[in-house]
Amino acid sequence: MASNLSAMVTQTVASKVHFSELCGLLEKISKTQGNDKKKRILQAFVAKWRESHATIHTENDKTTDSFYPAMRLLLPHLEKERIAYGIKEHMFAKLLIEVLCLGKDSPDAQRLLNYKAPKTAKADVGDFASVVYFVLQNRCPSHGTLFIEEVNANLDAIATNNAAKKKDVVRKHIVKLITNMSALELKWLTRMIVKELKMGLSQASVLSVFHPDAEEFYNVNNNLEKVCRLMHDPNVRIHEIGISVFSPFTPMLGERASPDKVEKLMEGKPYIIETKFDGERMVLHKNDGDYKFFSRSGNEYTDTFGSNRYEGNLVPYIYNLFKSDVKNCILDGEMLQFHPETKTYATKAMNTDVKSASKEGFQPCLQVFDVMFYNDKVLTNLPLRERLGYLEKVFTPCEGRMMISQHREARTNQDCADALNEAIDGREEGIMVKNPDSVYRPNTRKGGWFKVKPEYVGGLMDELDVLVVGGYFGVGHRAGMMSHFLCAVALPTEDGNKPDIFYSFCKIGSGYSKKELQDFNAKLAEHWQVFDKKSPPTSIELAPGFKEKPDAWIEPSKSCIVQIKAAEIIDSERFRCGVTLRFPRVERFRDDKHWYECMTTTDIKELKEKSGGKLAGGYVELGDTEEPSKKKRKVVTRTVRPTLGEQFRAADTSNVQQVSKILEGREVCIINGPGGWNKQKLERKVVECGGTIVQNPDIKETYCVVVDRPVFRVSNMLKSNNYDIVSADWLLRCFDSNTLIPWCPGDMLSTKPSTQRLIQQEFDEHGDSYVEDTDPDCLKQIMANITVKPSDKLSNHDIAELEEKYFPDESPYGLFRTCKLYMDSNAVVGEASTHIKDSSLDFLTLELRYFGAEISTTLSPDLTHVMVDTRDTSRVPEIKLERRSRARKFHIVTEAWVRACMDEGGLVNERAYELCQLTN
Repeated sequence: MASNLSAMVTQTVASKVHFSELCGLLEKISKTQGNDKKKRILQAFVAKWRESHATIHTENDKTTDSFYPAMRLLLPHLEKERIAYGIKEHMFAKLLIEVLCLGKDSPDAQRLLNYKAPKTAKADVGDFASVVYFVLQNRCPSHGTLFIEEVNANLDAIATNNAAKKKDVVRKHIVKLITNMSALELKWLTRMIVKELKMGLSQASVLSVFHPDAEEFYNVNNNLEKVCRLMHDPNVRIHEIGISVFSPFTPMLGERASPDKVEKLMEGKPYIIETKFDGERMVLHKNDGDYKFFSRSGNEYTDTFGSNRYEGNLVPYIYNLFKSDVKNCILDGEMLQFHPETKTYATKAMNTDVKSASKEGFQPCLQVFDVMFYNDKVLTNLPLRERLGYLEKVFTPCEGRMMISQHREARTNQDCADALNEAIDGREEGIMVKNPDSVYRPNTRKGGWFKVKPEYVGGLMDELDVLVVGGYFGVGHRAGMMSHFLCAVALPTEDGNKPDIFYSFCKIGSGYSKKELQDFNAKLAEHWQVFDKKSPPTSIELAPGFKEKPDAWIEPSKSCIVQIKAAEIIDSERFRCGVTLRFPRVERFRDDKHWYECMTTTDIKELKEKSGGKLAGGYVELGDTEEPSKKKRKVVTRTVRPTLGEQFRAADTSNVQQVSKILEGREVCIINGPGGWNKQKLERKVVECGGTIVQNPDIKETYCVVVDRPVFRVSNMLKSNNYDIVSADWLLRCFDSNTLIPWCPGDMLSTKPSTQRLIQQEFDEHGDSYVEDTDPDCLKQIMANITVKPSDKLSNHDIAELEEKYFPDESPYGLFRTCKLYMDSNAVVGEASTHIKDSSLDFLTLELRYFGAEISTTLSPDLTHVMVDTRDTSRVPEIKLERRSRARKFHIVTEAWVRACMDEGGLVNERAYELCQLTN
């Protein structure tokens, strides 16, 4: 009897439902068309499970069984952190080959290893599970014998022993699963292990079938087992979000937006702007003296930052910042690395990871921007403006440790554009725009928060031209073709030579339509070659150890250039360049450029150094109604993806009428323009003046290329010296004067050899014309062009000799040229001092400089005079003591000596004005 009771206590639904039944359900759902029909099939399975659970619950009130054993198999991707098998397709293929004793070169082994390759897979190309089914269908029993509980137990054992690196134990459990399952079951088991189920139902649909509030509840705790256990009754609703201390949840997220849409999104009401920090989202939980830190995905990093005041690299510095009446709280913020000396934050371009040990010289700093829980009270249903009020009650900010993110109120689109421009200038990631009435909704992008970043605005980002050198086989709807590409940049060569070595730089897989991808694949199809790691191509260099190895490669001369955009350049060991791109995407495939015209490693290095890694190359401009004086670029909202980027699009000049002939017969290429004169506006004006516009300059035909800001599109043109590249300011001067103004050196960014020879005939090395009169503005530019080497600089004594030689009686302004003076206007000599209020020496300093004197801030060795204020001579003994120790003596004088020199028009003997008598 006792043994029967024990059996009842451990009895669960999962121990009674065959795994084959679950796999049959998944197969049926995957083959059914229509989301509602799929959900009805799953609904029937869940209802049957609940009926069985109710029966067991009646028999034994001690059961804790739930739908979790089945749910974890239906949504395996939600268990990535809780259950990590450490097995992906390639490793699983090798395990299957070993367990089935397949020859490594056998057709079936090759199918498993090269499941993405169309020629070897034979099943659904790119679907590893389908290939597994194809290989195992004649090697497995027709019916499986395992129950769901047994399958989960074996999967848990695989995860545990894989983490412990016990390969033999892992192999034993895999053998058990393979020998007790049908091919169909192994197909679905494979998808569960690699955590890509592909049954055609989304996570939201599966959770909604189980319980109407299941997705919302999962979003606030990230615990699938807890969802299944607490929400077993679909008739019991959760009306308040269950946020509690030390229970991780996915924080609220921001939706994409552009500056020209903010007013509409906010319905014309005021909104809040915050900086979007370039760190890691982190949620801090505090309960009395205990602390926990969770990332956006629910991963815990308490070991790094500290669980109490004695541990970690952050809590010991912030525990005393919390107000004394704060018992518990949950704070949302961004974890950054702060440099206390420079008062700057590290960026991802610096290859920093705030979740690990701090980079040398940096310390973790939490920028807090929201509070969700305060002294046992859930605040998520309060509007943002009220939550920000609570935030000030929680802690006292401390620079470099824990701070409240600064926010400001705004109302217009222009306010948003100005804030984004400030973020670009500050090399920030972007800005956050928030509705002050928004409540806190975990794991949603539709709650009234919007992120505005430079890469979301057309025309703001620098474009990079890179060469496709490798490809990766696609899966799903991209199966049968290359879906991702390895891109490279050229190693610089001698002038005029085509590059022959290319360094891997980045991997791209987004930004193009399916048709564009198909067309690109068709263009390169015959040139792909299988990548052999034993004999890699000599023209393409990958990172040591081939950390980013493509499935296939292509000879550079057979490939083509793609134009890409990205958020920033970051350090990376995966690519030969040592750097790569963050969030890269394709702008267009460049059929107009030769393969050898891609960027070089030098270009990438210069771009990273110039911008600190950030790739925002312009400013936002909201249109002609805004202030033209602000140097910004136009916002483009992309409802339909254009063939060309905004900066390459030509203006519509079909209705432009010619009004002058100053550019008649001349072909001009406009790259960009200054504030108030964008590319399209300049192009229309050129046509008005009789010129012709082209988008790609010709070496022989194009008169000039006009540039306001050099961008990487013209980097090769600048280096080649094959084009006359002129400043946009020259073109504007031509428009203002209605005259074709001859070029001067200050107008030129680059010149053709023939133009350079003409300029050398008419201008000197500093840009001063031999024949034209010079106006003040031109003279300023000429003087700015003159660079003086330190060795060429004249000392005051040199200048004095020249003045004496050439202007002996004409100018008094070199009167004190040979003097170097220290002005004793401080209360202490040589130490931190207090300045004498209203000291007469302050004004005297200006006079002395005006008449050529050199003023020293210290008692330097080459000093000639020390000037003392007669109202305070207390430091004279110290000064005289210092003078005694020197081989070269200096005079200690008062203002009277200076006045006597000015009266005489020359330096007078200091003896009569020397402070010989000491006074106290």
